[in-house]
Amino acid sequence: MSQQIQTAAAHSPGRSWLFLPPRVVVALTLAWLLIRWYFDAIWNLVPDEAYYWVWSRHLAVSYLDHPPMVAYLIRLGTTLLDNSELGVRCFFGITMAGTVLILWRAGRHIVADETSAVFIAFALLVSPMVAVTGSIAAPDAPACFFQAAALATVLGIFREDAPKSRWIFFGIFLGLALDSKYTSVLLGLAIALALVSCPEGRRHLLTPWPWLAAIVVLLVFSPVVFWNASHHWASFRFQLHHGTVGNSPAWKNLLDYLGSQMVVCTPVLFVGSVIALVTYWRRGDNPMPVRILLFSATTPLVFFAISATRRRVEGNWPMFAWFPAIMLFARYLGEDRTRPRIVLAELAVIVAACMTIVLHAPALVWKISPKLGGTQWDYLYGWQDLATHDVAPLGVGSPIFTADYEYASELTFYLPDHPDVRPLSDPTRPTAFDFFDPQISPAASPSVVLVRRLSRGFDAPPPWQPLGLNYDYSVLNISSQFKEGRQIRRSLIEVAQRRGP
Repeated sequence: MSQQIQTAAAHSPGRSWLFLPPRVVVALTLAWLLIRWYFDAIWNLVPDEAYYWVWSRHLAVSYLDHPPMVAYLIRLGTTLLDNSELGVRCFFGITMAGTVLILWRAGRHIVADETSAVFIAFALLVSPMVAVTGSIAAPDAPACFFQAAALATVLGIFREDAPKSRWIFFGIFLGLALDSKYTSVLLGLAIALALVSCPEGRRHLLTPWPWLAAIVVLLVFSPVVFWNASHHWASFRFQLHHGTVGNSPAWKNLLDYLGSQMVVCTPVLFVGSVIALVTYWRRGDNPMPVRILLFSATTPLVFFAISATRRRVEGNWPMFAWFPAIMLFARYLGEDRTRPRIVLAELAVIVAACMTIVLHAPALVWKISPKLGGTQWDYLYGWQDLATHDVAPLGVGSPIFTADYEYASELTFYLPDHPDVRPLSDPTRPTAFDFFDPQISPAASPSVVLVRRLSRGFDAPPPWQPLGLNYDYSVLNISSQFKEGRQIRRSLIEVAQRRGP
């Protein structure tokens, strides 16, 4: 795209194992997908995945926690591969592989040096954030895919001789991204800010095409709006509260936010991306595609930094920001392939690959010491054992209720014949179960089985009478699941028998 960049790269053609032929990139992406599917098939569903799978059994145009795309992808996968872990997850790996290829292809026009553009695909394929998003059935994967398609479309609009009608496709893709995750609106905001930031962008705003794209976004997103309007704006209110209300100190939230982003992006890739962002922000003559990438990366990072002054921000919330930032890092690398820049890029890939390998080997980490590693790994194990070895053999024939949506979702997935297990209603934490028909009440049965989480260890369970004093409670089992000597879960299973008629 830029003769200046091509000339600079020609004058400093640094060599590196990073610069692979395009066919190798495609082969690596396919290998990445096959590896993802292997782990998809052997790991238990984490609670949120099981929760979204329950959604797929109650298809709707939206849900309390998120828009509906995650449920539809799961339903498509389980229709093809049955109610298995791979069936639930298979399309999320496909969407992330597609995301990598889309950004790589778009980056080839931004970097204007195809060998340096390969860094985009390489860095993403070894990144933990892409590995996790491609393995966990959650809204992030389809949101990333459709945001990447929208970003690539609008970047293509500003190439020479590109038809302005492509704005319509941008509207479709951004609308589908919003149907995946509400935070996708930040990409639309970023594009709008990029347009008003320079004369070339403002000239586009004088044409009907960007405005038609905005109308298309609203049309594609309108079923979610309709669902919210029909349910007292429940999902919008839930997410606004979830994203802005907290009670931890702002300074601690901001430090957590910075640390989480360094982990999500990986430390060296984080540094390289920040260097690229600062470099291009300091320039006043950036072409429009670079402006779009700058605003697409910076807008969500700033937005969630502001949000962190009010509550703790989850590390994956601004994740998509790092994709355009990595594209700018590749452009920065392609401008001048001197040894320091190449070493930085190589080190970024090596560190990211090592973190990804460790992420996939919790059992090896626990062999060193069961105390190592975070509790997030615990969620990958033991749910099937709890359901099939500890709950199902009781054979009491009563409906099962749990204390939270996580246990309800996991037991529904792993118990034979997938019975409807419901969480007891909790006014302090509404869930999508509150909107499913038919509603199931414990009062409809003379006895119910109750399953709840206990703290790890071997202490006696604390008292709990969730249905009131009109029931007699009997302990059926206290179960524990272990992995490599680590207690990953402990649960109390009891029966509540109603007194009287």
